[in-house]
Amino acid sequence: MALLQHTAAASSNASVVSIPAQYTYLLPGNFTGDPSYSFANGTSTTEPSVNNLLADAAQAPFISFDDEFLDLLGPNPTPHLIEQRSSNFAGEAGVWIKERGEVWYTTWINDGPTHIEILNLTDNSIRRPNISEPIENPNGGFYHQGLVYFTSLRVMTDNSSSGGVVSVDPETGHVEQVLNSYMGLKFDSIDDVAWVTQPGTNKSYMYITILPFTILGDSPLPLDRLPQGIWRFDPQEQVLLPVISRTDLPVANGVRPSPDQKHLYVTDFGGDSHAAAWGLPAQVGSPSVYKYDLDDEMYPVNRRVIASARMQAPDGVRVDNKSRLWTGEGEGVVVRNRHGKVIGIFNAQCFTRDAVNVAIVQFALAGDDLIILGQDKLWRVKLAEMLVTVSS
Repeated sequence: MALLQHTAAASSNASVVSIPAQYTYLLPGNFTGDPSYSFANGTSTTEPSVNNLLADAAQAPFISFDDEFLDLLGPNPTPHLIEQRSSNFAGEAGVWIKERGEVWYTTWINDGPTHIEILNLTDNSIRRPNISEPIENPNGGFYHQGLVYFTSLRVMTDNSSSGGVVSVDPETGHVEQVLNSYMGLKFDSIDDVAWVTQPGTNKSYMYITILPFTILGDSPLPLDRLPQGIWRFDPQEQVLLPVISRTDLPVANGVRPSPDQKHLYVTDFGGDSHAAAWGLPAQVGSPSVYKYDLDDEMYPVNRRVIASARMQAPDGVRVDNKSRLWTGEGEGVVVRNRHGKVIGIFNAQCFTRDAVNVAIVQFALAGDDLIILGQDKLWRVKLAEMLVTVSS
């Protein structure tokens, strides 16, 4: 009875379309699917009623596959467009600073040099931070013990550039370099960063993802670059080492810990349709999310796949207080329960101008708000549950 009530409520709200969960694994009649498009846009069956349902879902901001997602949305979910520009200004990072009521994000690296912007959640105003020195191409970000950490992408046109990780004090704007090399070798495509504090101790460890280095034209690859994978910095022992190799994760991208700090989640932007773009052999990697346990020494162990993207590949990743997994994919912001079931989607078709070519790669969970970085659009969605209570 509860399912029928929820379905009826959803059907009365044009912003939400509910699709039976069984359609994700069992479709009636004959069907075709195109992975270049989303499930709703790229699936066609011989059943007109199913096609009509999918067509409705393709135009809806919220697509539900489970009562849990409807409860999360609440009775009247409404996307609020904060700002829209002609450029892709809302691209990466998505760092919530709870005590300041702010979300820090970065612009889109594919459009040239990047910078940091700050969304004030009190009045939805946007500004740039007043920082002590420029940060070269800030990209991924994470909040830890009063500082915002950003990855800095190396610019190959300038041989003096190194890339690495910097910290920013949000109170003073002071910028400090944290990492810029491994024994003289430069960071290239360092993408994301996350801190994890070992339970029961005050020891924290920083994990960074390094993408395969790509370069346009016939220029040779630089020799002073670090291999891709997951690296960990131990500030207690002053040790920087790779902890997940490129043979395990060829295109390691997003990284985040679980709220209890006992697990590490990493996205892989690999797979058949992506390997060539990274200069990798065909069929290397998988467009999936991996979950690792963190052992007594805070090394990631016991890898398993907990999610796989249908369209494109997962990039940004978050875990909320109910162990739900949130990812930025071609479909949009996809929400899965702790078992890996897709319970709902914040549809990219509605939150970015071109869901095929301008994907949503990052977002922020900010208390009971979802902040969607839609590239040329910045969105805020008030939800019916507190997603997280700790800044990240």
